[in-house]
Amino acid sequence: MKLICKSVVGGWQSFDEYTGLAFGPAFHKVQDLWNWQGENITADKVVVKSLMTGEGVLIDSDTPWCCNPSSETYWSM
Repeated sequence: MKLICKSVVGGWQSFDEYTGLAFGPAFHKVQDLWNWQGENITADKVVVKSLMTGEGVLIDSDTPWCCNPSSETYWSM
């Protein structure tokens, strides 16, 4: 799921970018919406093998490839 915030009547609300469906409460301030998202919406976790150590590393499933320790891109930046 990729989240976006949209202005709605009465404030701000979370939407799934792919389906366009709204979810969660509406907030008057966008900062309050971001706080709610941080507390209530979490990405699934996956274990990947670090290229440098060979050990498992727990990361979010939506971690970009360049930030994934199992990628060469991560270690070459």
